[in-house]
Amino acid sequence: MKDDEMTSTRTADPTGLIRTDAMAMGVWERLTRNFTTLRLILFAGFSRRSLHHFGNDQLTPLTQASHWKIGLGLLGGLDDAQIDFLKTYAELNAGKVDRTFRAYALLMVTLPVGATIGINEIDPEIWTRLGFSQIDSVIVILGVWAIAVGVLMAAAWRARDLADLLIFEQARRVLVRAHRTSQA
Repeated sequence: MKDDEMTSTRTADPTGLIRTDAMAMGVWERLTRNFTTLRLILFAGFSRRSLHHFGNDQLTPLTQASHWKIGLGLLGGLDDAQIDFLKTYAELNAGKVDRTFRAYALLMVTLPVGATIGINEIDPEIWTRLGFSQIDSVIVILGVWAIAVGVLMAAAWRARDLADLLIFEQARRVLVRAHRTSQA
């Protein structure tokens, strides 16, 4: 496909999405299902691999993790150009997810704290009238806020994890090619 065909306004498929490589995007969909945020939240803290977060080698445990092995298996059917495309796609996605996390975390902290301080300065008795005189109410609100920010953080972590997988696969392929040329 020529460059002008990829950037033309007529490149949208029937769903309205910009046309890319169907095989690579199919692998992307399967990768994102394998790297879900929910699996990270539910299982990551209870795995042996979680103990490695205190060490200086974060990649060796990942290369032994099932989601990375499955991901590398999915990537095995793609050529180098498709891997390069998915790597860039994953890095763009990870950057977007990280910016979203940072923006929401900032907003979810600064707005409530600023509003609380401001309202307290204007009317110090408002919290008692609204039923927040009990510490239980405050704990529930802070807990909900913390869970929301934690889920956003886990999504950013997973997006970066997926981008790291593609960077690893790209580097692994460069190494394999180098070994082949040195043996030839």
